[in-house]
Amino acid sequence: MNNFYTTFENFSKKVLNELTGDESLTLTLSAENTFFSRISNAKIRQITNLHQAFVEYKFIKGNKTLSFNLPFIGNDENFLMVLEKIKESRIWIDRLPEDPYLVRPAFFGITKDINDNQLPSNDEMLTNVLDFSGHLDLAGAFSSGDIVRATINSVGQFHWFKTKNYYLDYSLYNNQQKAVKALFAGVNWNAEALKLNLTDSESKLALMNRVSKKIEPGQYRAFLAPSAVSELLGIMNWGGVSMGEHQRGNGSFKDLWENKKRLSPKFSLAEDFSLGMSPRFNDLGEIAESLMPVITKGEFKNFLTSTRTANEYKVETKFSLDSEGMRSPVVATGSLVRENILKELGTGLYISDLHYLSWSDRETARVTGMTRYACFWVENGEIVSPIQDLRFDESLYNIFGSELIDLTNYAETITNTGSYFEREVGGSKTPGILISNFKFTL
Repeated sequence: MNNFYTTFENFSKKVLNELTGDESLTLTLSAENTFFSRISNAKIRQITNLHQAFVEYKFIKGNKTLSFNLPFIGNDENFLMVLEKIKESRIWIDRLPEDPYLVRPAFFGITKDINDNQLPSNDEMLTNVLDFSGHLDLAGAFSSGDIVRATINSVGQFHWFKTKNYYLDYSLYNNQQKAVKALFAGVNWNAEALKLNLTDSESKLALMNRVSKKIEPGQYRAFLAPSAVSELLGIMNWGGVSMGEHQRGNGSFKDLWENKKRLSPKFSLAEDFSLGMSPRFNDLGEIAESLMPVITKGEFKNFLTSTRTANEYKVETKFSLDSEGMRSPVVATGSLVRENILKELGTGLYISDLHYLSWSDRETARVTGMTRYACFWVENGEIVSPIQDLRFDESLYNIFGSELIDLTNYAETITNTGSYFEREVGGSKTPGILISNFKFTL
């Protein structure tokens, strides 16, 4: 992708020169150069190298807009395909209604953000994985490579973001087919850190050999590991921190916003792009603040607000995505040290992962979901046994509010591993949390 920047810039300017009259256009690029490997029983089962690029074209004429998406190659044939689509758009757009909340292209400058981290070769990284896990039943996926996001428009704006990262998303299985799931990901490779990650998972797997304990429904003291906390942040992105959903009455933090309720003063959440895992610009090229507090010491500070929502409800834009979800959420750490987690938990549940999360009651910020993989019953600071899967139903006002005892003094960076149609950007940085009461219903 060395010459990709110049190719995209020259191609885009050539397309933009074809506009006439009151037409405007924004081009948004998603591209990747990805190495992907599937692993089963600690052996390579599939290797794929994927090179792909797509551009979304947002065409505006007058007060009307439509979009189309095409593969990006950057050659003459590709250019003719785009011209044909623009001609079709001129016909179709006349039949569309006007958009009352239209966001027109604007100039937010020219930026180039390249996180070109030097990783070892894929062979070297995979060799480390297989060498350290050869005695284990490891299944999962290893992926690495470049990801590019860019946007350019007809008023001269041009933003470019490129990053290089890797992830090993894996599970370890015992003879009973019980599993421990883990993620090793980042932008700088550290073989010793990988070994420690696998060793920690292996120690949890040994505990999974014990007979699983059935936990009766009720409220329990609980520790949620960083990966479980990250899942809870994910549910907030389903309208919880969206200004549009709040204005439409579908939000989850109305009482918090109106100071009728508070979260714990120990809980702070921010959108922090210093993680370097996602571009600050959105599909329109609008640039968000590098650091925006969402919740500070239990008080709600800012909703994620797109310019479209701002136009509709006459509020201040935060230049968020149209989905108004967090791209780079970071939760502030606390004072609980790793070595004291089980001691401070005492008797209760150690929750490694959660899944199948959804809102059970949006208005009261109630969330339901299931425990997953390596979750344990703890007595007097000692792990006794794994547990059978449980369903929980609990309010975020309790989890991050009245029942929150402490957060760990360390946080884990969790990279987005989604790869439907394309590799996702973004991720989160979260500590673990200790809760005095966590409600399980089944």
